[in-house]
Amino acid sequence: MKIYYKKKFWAGVGALLLGLALPGTCLFVGWERYDLKDAVLTVLMVLGGASAILRSLDRETARQDRDADRDERDRYNRCRGRALTFRVLFWLNFIMLAGCFIGWWKSGEQEVYIQTALPCMVLFIVGWVTRIVSDLYYECKG
Repeated sequence: MKIYYKKKFWAGVGALLLGLALPGTCLFVGWERYDLKDAVLTVLMVLGGASAILRSLDRETARQDRDADRDERDRYNRCRGRALTFRVLFWLNFIMLAGCFIGWWKSGEQEVYIQTALPCMVLFIVGWVTRIVSDLYYECKG
């Protein structure tokens, strides 16, 4: 048995293991909290993982999956979507940070707003550093 698309194979193994993790933990903890949602999620994860594993073991479907992953239009759309997501989250984080500072300035309650502003500030700084590093990386690479 040969694995033709290893990336898809290991993703399928991961999905299969995640699908089996919930019933596996219920064996030790108890089945009281295992309900219909959990059963549906388990079945979907196991079937998705098994499907990915079987597709990675077949030569033709593995070739189709690899060609679909290498399609430039899909990669371009994925990159544009990620960039838009980053911009939206960056500006939402900035708005939350500005709201924390305005609330702190208006009310004077330092503890509440500092506890909220500190994670926003850290994420804001990490976002800027990530953007600068990625710009420098792609300038040097290309």
